[in-house]
Amino acid sequence: MNALRIAAALAVALALGACASTFRSHDPAPATYVLQAHHGVAAAATPIDGMLLVARPVARPGLDTDRIAVTLPDRRVDAYAGARWGAPLPKLVEGLLVDSLREAGAFRAVVDERSAFGGRYLLQVEIAEFSADYASPGSLPVARVTLRAELGVGSERRLVGTAIGTAAVPASADRQREVIAALESAYAQAAEQLVAAVDTAATADAAAHR
Repeated sequence: MNALRIAAALAVALALGACASTFRSHDPAPATYVLQAHHGVAAAATPIDGMLLVARPVARPGLDTDRIAVTLPDRRVDAYAGARWGAPLPKLVEGLLVDSLREAGAFRAVVDERSAFGGRYLLQVEIAEFSADYASPGSLPVARVTLRAELGVGSERRLVGTAIGTAAVPASADRQREVIAALESAYAQAAEQLVAAVDTAATADAAAHR
């Protein structure tokens, strides 16, 4: 076999090897986790005669992803290997907040940004913290979640109020399942605070502008 045929055979072998590595990986598939909404806010007796539009939350750097964030002792942000959220974090939080706000019942209707209907009120949320914090080497992680929000009347470009929900929940063990449980608990506490503050601000605004 001459040099040209040898080169051609090698090229074919390398191409086939590349295809095999692309389509057949021996790495295990990442575990996918979702969060459940916990509704702890009492339902409003009389809903506000207005619709609330929940915009897609914005996330601090390192959190706008489907990876599960970890804060290391030197404040570097990393992520768990082999674990993912079921959707990018802003999308995940958006859906959960819409469910919680609907359950609270302070508004006549609550929709997300995909809705064809515009709301009188607009809620913009920032995900400021959402990670497992390893404060020192060898310590158990603490799930930290902080949500900040601004509530306004979109058509008037008027700020109605601000809200914050924050929580820190220690994980019972340094394992993915326990850390995810702690993050879910921290999110539930932060969301409960946020929803209550948003509903209070909107109710006061509606009463003042009747």
